[in-house]
Amino acid sequence: MKKNVNNQQAKGQQVNNGSQHVQLGGMAFYDESKCFLFAPNEHGTGEKVPGFRSQGVAQQLTDGTFDFVVKPRVRSQSELIRKLAHGRVSKTKDGAIQLTLKVFCDEGINIGSALVKEAEEAADAVVDYQLKR
Repeated sequence: MKKNVNNQQAKGQQVNNGSQHVQLGGMAFYDESKCFLFAPNEHGTGEKVPGFRSQGVAQQLTDGTFDFVVKPRVRSQSELIRKLAHGRVSKTKDGAIQLTLKVFCDEGINIGSALVKEAEEAADAVVDYQLKR
C-alpha cells in the first residue's frame, strides 16, 4: 500500500556540489517495502538541481515534509604499499604499517602456509617502500 503525500516539500543536502541546501515542492510516494519516490512539481529544461545518486537518511517529519540528508562517503586514507593475493599492506593515516590478510576456509589451500608466504611478501614490500623514502 502506497502513502501518497500530496504537494509536500522535499528538502535535501547535496554534498557532491559543495554543501548546498535545496528545497523543492512536489509529490512524494512511500510504501512499507521502503520504496521512496519524489516527483517535483517543476519539470523541463530549467532544472534547478543536477541529478545525483547517494546514500543518506530520508525521514518524514511530523508536518508531512520529507527531509533527506546525504551520508558522507568515507574513503580510505591509507596509502597502499602492495596488493597481495589475500589482502594488502598499507601505510595508515597515523603513520603505522598495516597488514591485512583474509583467506576463506573453503579455498582448498593450506591457510597457514598462505599467510606466512604473503606476510613475507608484505615484509619485503615494506623494506622496498622504506628504502625509496
